[in-house]
Amino acid sequence: MADAITVEAVNGPAFAAALEDAKKAATEPKEALAALARVLVPAAQAAAPKRTGRLAGSHKAEAAEPSKVRVVTDTPYAAVIHWGWPGHGIRAQKWLVATWLRDPGPLDAATTKIQAGLDQASAKT
Repeated sequence: MADAITVEAVNGPAFAAALEDAKKAATEPKEALAALARVLVPAAQAAAPKRTGRLAGSHKAEAAEPSKVRVVTDTPYAAVIHWGWPGHGIRAQKWLVATWLRDPGPLDAATTKIQAGLDQASAKT
């Protein structure tokens, strides 16, 4: 037999508001993600293989959902160059992965900012 647990909310409206704040902090980290994108796009452009410069110049950030930002390139051959195609003699040149691994600071800063928002929201409960 399972133990029973009783929870009593003393100030229901304040508790509900704090939960809503925590939900926003967790699902809408737009400012932190935008700051991350402003750093990662130029870094990806600088690290991209350059023959004509079209690939490097095509990087941009776009919102994927309220809680996601993607660094994308609109060149049709970017994935093949990034991940390689051994059957066609194209070696992988993982400039995006290398960009993020070389300097994890921007990703760490975004994570810290998002966590701070969650901590602030949880402190209200």
